[in-house]
Amino acid sequence: MKLLHLVGFTLSVFLTASVYAQDDYVITDKKNANASLKKDIYTVPNPDYTSYFISPTAYTITKRDFRIANNDLLFLKLTYGLTSNTNISLNTSLFGSLIGSLKHQLKVDEEKSIALSTSFGEFFMTLKDTSVMFSGVDACFTLGNHQNNLSFGTGFWFINSNIEMIQNKKQFYAHSINFGIQSQLAKKIYVMVDGYYFTNYSMFAGAAGLKFIIKTRYALNLGVMPMLRNDIRNNRYDIKPFVLPVASFRMLIERRD
Repeated sequence: MKLLHLVGFTLSVFLTASVYAQDDYVITDKKNANASLKKDIYTVPNPDYTSYFISPTAYTITKRDFRIANNDLLFLKLTYGLTSNTNISLNTSLFGSLIGSLKHQLKVDEEKSIALSTSFGEFFMTLKDTSVMFSGVDACFTLGNHQNNLSFGTGFWFINSNIEMIQNKKQFYAHSINFGIQSQLAKKIYVMVDGYYFTNYSMFAGAAGLKFIIKTRYALNLGVMPMLRNDIRNNRYDIKPFVLPVASFRMLIERRD
């Protein structure tokens, strides 16, 4: 069976907003007004800063905080801050998966962070006589802050199963390259674009959409998830793109001292 082949994918979002005030007499007043307006945008915190739609940032939640994330009502992730730089997470789904992970942030400076993560678990615990074990490591670099940032990462993943899966193999690995971009449009609105490219299977999965902040602890993300794959039922280069809707709800539970 032939490997999936991807010829290319480019996803870009250009969203700009500008506010102009006319003042014929005092130019410095205009500058101060623009600076005040820009500063006012950041008065509402972003409670969902550790990931985009499907890929992570290098940030971690604060010590003793909890984060709950639900994607498309199928996946649930619980995260706890062991320290302000080290988080543990538990991922589960309606398919019966149970995967634990550990993430550690290395803060280079105020605008740069690096994170290292490791994961281990089972994909289909509820299926009788089926075992699909998962393990992996990944690294991520994020430039920016909780409101506006850019991330790049890479990871290696290993699957050990008792049933034949990709290319009729029971054991296989995958190497991924991921990216993510987040930009604040208004006090409680962000635009996000992110994605994964699996180099040894030539597959791409991405997501693009908007994040809406509700009060100060909740985030609702709505968008689309484009994917590209080759039709593995034949030996021709037959790229099959398709798009899925994606919705996620995140909540940050802060510690009470």
